[in-house]
Amino acid sequence: MECSENIPIIITFGMETTLNDILQVYLQNKYLLIRIQQEISFQYIKMYKNVMLLIINSDAPWIRSSKLIHKIQQENLFQNVPIIGLCLKKYFKNMENSERYLYDDILLLPCNNEDILTRIEVWTNTAEFLMNYKEESKTFSLDKLEI
Repeated sequence: MECSENIPIIITFGMETTLNDILQVYLQNKYLLIRIQQEISFQYIKMYKNVMLLIINSDAPWIRSSKLIHKIQQENLFQNVPIIGLCLKKYFKNMENSERYLYDDILLLPCNNEDILTRIEVWTNTAEFLMNYKEESKTFSLDKLEI
């Protein structure tokens, strides 16, 4: 699949080969998957303009040490792009709450392929809707709503 302005992009950071291969098989007809396996210049990912989803392996040491999520969230281009974290269950219990809240969703591994693909589809559908929705979105918290 060639890179085009119209093809939605999913960027993965630190994803293992087997999971990447599964995503390629199931998603390659609809999305361009960009796999990043090492710390890179942030300028490199800024060249992709049609990013629908970011998937980050939070267990990868280079991701934690690079403060990648903070850099992404500060970039206007990615502020409304959902970020899914991948985390092995054994490491999740040691993850700081402040780090957990940086992600829009966290998939605990190992889990079955259907669960992963369903969650990714939900987030890509959400991102597509928000990108096409012309009105400004509003966020409410439950403690501010009156019944």
